[in-house]
Amino acid sequence: MSQDDLIAAAIHETWRDLARQQGWSMQPHLDQPYAGLAEPDKEDNRAAARRMATVLGTANLTLKPAGTAIPAPTKTLETHMETLAEAEHDGWMAHRTATGWQYGETRDDAAKRHPSMVPYAALPDKEKEKDRNNIRHYPAFAAHAGLCITAGQ
Repeated sequence: MSQDDLIAAAIHETWRDLARQQGWSMQPHLDQPYAGLAEPDKEDNRAAARRMATVLGTANLTLKPAGTAIPAPTKTLETHMETLAEAEHDGWMAHRTATGWQYGETRDDAAKRHPSMVPYAALPDKEKEKDRNNIRHYPAFAAHAGLCITAGQ
């Protein structure tokens, strides 16, 4: 399994767990193990994995192989949370836009419409919290691929 797929699988399974824990609705075709996802859905998770480095770069953080660098303290992510969460949302929205998605008042996967296709500042706090949760799980996503988050270049 590639590094992107290792991270993508960790992202997907974390989202499934969070959806159950926090009562978020999840599309039935997505509520299954990563291996069973359709290719476009796997690619959405791979895109999330690939953008981690860019998002981390907004706070002068980087991904390195575990054991080759000192991991950044967890509080570093919290210190830069809003910058990181906004970058995560912007990256998600850019990927969705590139694959034909647009804003829609209600989510409609077949029509590629999503209510979160708005700037981060315009999101309700409940939706912003999803981006924050993603950032909080970055260390675990990285660890699944043998990486760690570290400060600097």
